[in-house]
Amino acid sequence: MTFPIRIVPVGPVMANCHILEFPESVVLIDPGGDHDALLKLIGKRTVAAMLFTHGHYDHIAALIPLKERFPAAAVMIHRLERDFLSDPLLNLSGHFGRGVAYTREPERLLDDGDRIPLPDGSELTVIHTPGHTPGGVCFLAGGVLFSGDTLFRESIGRCDLPGGDEALIIKSIREKLMVLPDDTRVLPGHMNATSIGYEKKNNPFFAAG
Repeated sequence: MTFPIRIVPVGPVMANCHILEFPESVVLIDPGGDHDALLKLIGKRTVAAMLFTHGHYDHIAALIPLKERFPAAAVMIHRLERDFLSDPLLNLSGHFGRGVAYTREPERLLDDGDRIPLPDGSELTVIHTPGHTPGGVCFLAGGVLFSGDTLFRESIGRCDLPGGDEALIIKSIREKLMVLPDDTRVLPGHMNATSIGYEKKNNPFFAAG
């Protein structure tokens, strides 16, 4: 990893927004709220892209004001999550009186295995990990995994929301994440960082298996 990563808990449920920092621009993963605070951290730089691990409101709530401020920022989300951006019932904002509805077409709809170029010439790899939502993804770069709401420290993402599937999320993690090197650093969408090796030994959904 050749660039610094700033982790900023945002919004009412403290979702982790990850800011990938470069000299003249940033890439945001899951800007889920508190856009004013994010703008202060961005400073005089531009936003090259906004990437979303999935479309729940606590991960997308700052999208609209940030896109207005940085119209050239490329919005990227898995193709199965496209409707989550525009539908307050799917993204759950409607249940909390927030009504987040981004109606523009994303600049890029992602698929499993896609590569996303970063400003320094490196890349993120898209790993489709359905289960929390149908189009949930993780992003992998340089031994760091941005796991969204798929894998947490000693836990997994909840599967009791529309489109959730516990058997599928366990399959996604077992087959696509647990095969990564043990020293892969895991930066989840909520709470503290972990590693693949730690989760193999300590996550109750996988340690026994």
